[in-house]
Amino acid sequence: MRVFAPLAALYVGLVILANWLASAYIVHVPLTPYMAPAGVFAIGAILVLRDWMQQLKGLRWTMPLVYTAGLISWGVGDVAGWTALQKIAVASVIAFTVSETIEAAIFTPLRKKRLGLAVALSATVGNAIDSWLFLTLAFGSTLFFWGQFWGKTEMIALGVLLTIARRRVLPVASVAS
Repeated sequence: MRVFAPLAALYVGLVILANWLASAYIVHVPLTPYMAPAGVFAIGAILVLRDWMQQLKGLRWTMPLVYTAGLISWGVGDVAGWTALQKIAVASVIAFTVSETIEAAIFTPLRKKRLGLAVALSATVGNAIDSWLFLTLAFGSTLFFWGQFWGKTEMIALGVLLTIARRRVLPVASVAS
């Protein structure tokens, strides 16, 4: 629990930050010609964090964080009068529910055999689904799909490297779910 709690807080905080950034800013994605909503880099990190937390505590502990972060984002938007943040928060929860469920289904059977591959494959599939669904729901357009996809892919690649390094330094006993 000593490791899980800070990761969970980071996860929720990054979701809230990503939602706010996506509701307010557009950024250029480094190493590409594409633009994306500014929350793109936080979302890439979130996709990898979910895998790490599942390794520590299982799906029963990680999936509720999606709803917690979405509800807090929506609440902040409501209190502040930021209707754009509320719309982003709802789109985020729906896209995360679908993509994270599919991501977990890919990650779970692979994680014990090849953790780096499990993180890379599950996060990439989750990335594509999340990018398409989120952009469609939040903005009614997939204009930023490639920017969203590649920006998150850059963060996923970094996350895979950190996963491999973390596993060498701090092996984690896997849980059943």
